[in-house]
Amino acid sequence: MGLFSKLQDSLDRNVRQPGQERLTIMVIPHGQEKIFSLQLNWLMIAFLVGILMLAVGLSVYGVYLHTARQREIQRLKDLYGLNYTATLRIQQQQEELRELQDQLSNNVEEIAATLGAEPEYLDNYATLSDARDRASGELFREITSRVDMGPGTRYLEPIYSMKTLNNYLDDRSSLLEATGYRIKKGLNVYQSMPLGRPGPAGMWDSSRFGMRIDPITRAVMEFHSGFDMSGPHGTPIHATGEGVVDRVLIYDPGYGNAVIIRHDNGFYSMYAHLYRATVKQGQRVHRGDTVGLMGRTGRVTGTHLHYEVWLGESKRVDPLPFVCATDLDSSTCQSFLQGE
Repeated sequence: MGLFSKLQDSLDRNVRQPGQERLTIMVIPHGQEKIFSLQLNWLMIAFLVGILMLAVGLSVYGVYLHTARQREIQRLKDLYGLNYTATLRIQQQQEELRELQDQLSNNVEEIAATLGAEPEYLDNYATLSDARDRASGELFREITSRVDMGPGTRYLEPIYSMKTLNNYLDDRSSLLEATGYRIKKGLNVYQSMPLGRPGPAGMWDSSRFGMRIDPITRAVMEFHSGFDMSGPHGTPIHATGEGVVDRVLIYDPGYGNAVIIRHDNGFYSMYAHLYRATVKQGQRVHRGDTVGLMGRTGRVTGTHLHYEVWLGESKRVDPLPFVCATDLDSSTCQSFLQGE
């Protein structure tokens, strides 16, 4: 019977399934304590090792996630700081833009009014306040329709501040075009008007427009139709505005050698008693061009320039307002501007 049991045990060990073999772990204390033993098969050992590796892997993955999250939090903090700084800068620029809008609005209206635009004409155009109301309404509608943006909608306000300016400029574009046309027209008129002195600063004023004693006879009163300026013989005489040489008089009994320039808008200017003319009839001249040299031809008592301004070909007007339009320094013009 014993032999049979040994054979059966041997067969059981040989036919036992793989992994069912047991591993015995014994703990033998030095004292009299009881010996502790633990039997584990290889499947259990593999399972425990797998659990341990899984725990280690999860720990490593957890550390990785924590590190990544900390990096993301730091990145968001940095981004928030940048956004906060940018928001402050945008708010400052928004205030500056609002001030510039107000200044632009005032300047446009002042320029238009200066150029002759009636108040009723300006009322036909939207004001800056109207443009801001339109932009505010559009901003409110977009914010209410984009609730998913949350705090991000506050960045829309500077955009609509710019839109305020765009709306205003769109509404005022025709006014700006009309104002630009008026400015160009005014510049053209200014360029063609006979303004300023027809000679260098060294000339002195010798006789003004109006009634005076005849310098030739010194016995009767006469009407002096121009403004006389004296200077050295041969002093260059300049055109006071852009125009076309209408006539060149040669040894006229009264005016001697003279040049008459036809300006736009009905103005004429005449430069008389010249030593000689340096331009020809039909020649186009600009303000500052030399038209002749000072002399003493015609009915004169000495070397000087007789300067006239006409409205049309027959109406002589006082040249002094035209001369003093650009001359603010001479004693004659200072007295004239002060009403003396």
